[in-house]
Formats: sequence, structure tokens, C-alpha cells
Amino acid sequence: MTPDELQASFQPAGLAHLASIIQLRRRFIGKSPNRDDERYLRWRYDLEGRSEDKGRLMIVVRADRVLGMIGTEKLRLAHGKETLDALSLMDILVDPELDGVGLGVWLSMAIFTNTPVAVAIGSNQNSIGLINRLFHRLPNRTQYAAPLTIGHYLSKRLQSKLAMSALAIPTDFALKLWRAVTFRRIPPSWSLRDLARFDDSVESLFERRWGFSEETVVRSSQYLNWRLFEAPDVKYSVIAAFEAGDMIAYIAYYIEDGRRETKTMRLIDWLVDARYGFDGFSLLVQELMRRALRERVDVVSMTFLHERLERSLWRLGFASRPGSEFATVGIRCAEPARFTDLLDGSCWNLTDANTDFDCP
Repeated sequence: MTPDELQASFQPAGLAHLASIIQLRRRFIGKSPNRDDERYLRWRYDLEGRSEDKGRLMIVVRADRVLGMIGTEKLRLAHGKETLDALSLMDILVDPELDGVGLGVWLSMAIFTNTPVAVAIGSNQNSIGLINRLFHRLPNRTQYAAPLTIGHYLSKRLQSKLAMSALAIPTDFALKLWRAVTFRRIPPSWSLRDLARFDDSVESLFERRWGFSEETVVRSSQYLNWRLFEAPDVKYSVIAAFEAGDMIAYIAYYIEDGRRETKTMRLIDWLVDARYGFDGFSLLVQELMRRALRERVDVVSMTFLHERLERSLWRLGFASRPGSEFATVGIRCAEPARFTDLLDGSCWNLTDANTDFDCP
């Protein structure tokens, strides 16, 4: 394929390309009975040319066969009161028969041409080399976990029920005693609600957010409703705190459906009023831990990039887990970068809501 033919074949994906796109994706991530690939792609990308708000899936196609693709999601980054348009890149895949010809690099460079800021959050064995070559690497996102019980974990690793009980009973009692001593109740001025949708109160909360000067993704009701309540395959829940009618914090989470040996509650996204900061975050996390215990959850976990929060999580019983080499964060900026802190990982606040976490 000549350079002119390659450029001519580079186009937004449409419904007519769905079958070939799904076939290419399955060559890399396999087929799962718990994943509806078509539904996911229709949710993630604008395949009908109808929405300016949804992301685009750009493809290189020849004779109706998709040879390579790169997905984009429109993001609005915030630093204080300033905002900046950016693209989050994902689904960078190239037909294995073309491995080594540089099509993945070409796809990325084609996106960079008209993009002031591009972010790549997460990678896999096929894309990590490209991320390292084309992006400035920020620190990897870190996973933190807080065990609620230890018995289930030990039962999978110890054959002796007697040994398991001897270890689990005192450990679980110690965890229960620690929670009783350290956990605080929700203040009487707060009211907690389980949200089915976000309204414009979350935009007001974003303007009063804890970490106002950090680099983060703008939260809006439209974005969060699409991201958390319309996502296929994964069912999210949201708990929010209100005071005097104003939203002052929320946390989005989901509980894994039991396919894994350890039942886990994953905290996906959060936002807290600057007046409450870590204390407000702690109160909601402690409330979710109480819920998790009622649901017989074994561990609460979260994965994020936020240096200031990492320094305090031990107070809630969280410890870091061994990191994945694929929990990457890469950024590429047009020169000069409009926000001077974009290349400084200590200034970022990213949660799992900013990843492609909905594709199990």
C-alpha cells in the first residue's frame, strides 16, 4: 500500500465495518461469553456519524477488511479554572500479518497531527512498546487494596481447615476491632443518596473540588451519566453525600460478580468538596466498606494516579499491591505545552473512570 493509498484508506469506522473490527479485536483479546463486543463498540464510539460528543474509532481498511485501528475519546482536562481539549487513545490494534511494518506508529502519528494533547492510559503487551516510543511516560497507576476479611483468601491457599481457622479468626477479629475504633459515622448534616443519574449539581461540585490545582478530567453530568450509567457489561453504583442541598462528594463503585475467587468492591471514580478533602473521602469510603461487609465482600480496591491521596490511604487500611507493567500513563503534548504541569506525574489525578475498564 502506497502512502497515498494508506492516507485514503484512513477513515472513521462505521456500522459496515463492525464485523471486521470485532474479528480483529478477538484476535487479541479473545471471545468472552460475558462481553458483548458490538454493544460495547456502539457505546464507546460514534459509528453512525451522529454525535459530536462520543469518541471516534479510526481505521485503515482495504477491501472491507480492517487492517488497523485506533480509538479516541474526547476529554476536557482541567487545571484550576483553565480547561484544555485532549484525546484519550485506546484500542490501538494492527492485523498480526502486518506486525513490524509500523502501522501502529502511523495510526498514532495521524491522530497527533491535529491533537494538542493526547493521553494513553493503560496498555498491553502489543501496545506498550508504542507507548514507550511515542509518549512521555508518567508514573504508573497504583492499585491499592484493603482486606475486609481474611478467611476466604486463606481458604484458597491452605488445605488445612484447622490452620485456616487458626489464622483467620484472630485476624478477622483484629480487623473488626480496628474498624470499630477508627471508623467515623456520617455527620448529621450530611444525607446520603444512591444516584441513578447525575444532574448539574456535580458540575458545581467540580468547581469546588478537592485538588483544584491538579491536572484532572472535567466531570459533567453528561459525561458521568454516559460513563457510569450507560456502560454495557459492567453495572456501576454511585453513592453521593449532600449537605444543605449541595452535593459535596460522590464515589462510583461496582462489586465483581463472583467470577473471581475473591469477591471485590472496586472504587472507580470520586469527587470531593475541597472543604472536606481527605476527611470527606474517608467518610464515604468507610460507608462503602460497611456496605461491602453486608455484601460479604472480601476486599475493597482502587487503582489511580494521585500522589497526595496515596500518602494518606494507609489510614483507611489500604496497602499497595504489586504493580502491573501495563498500568501505564503516557502523554504527548504539542510544544509548548499549555499547562506546564502536564508532564509532571505528581500533579495528576486520574481514576479508573478514565480507563477502558468496561471491557472485561
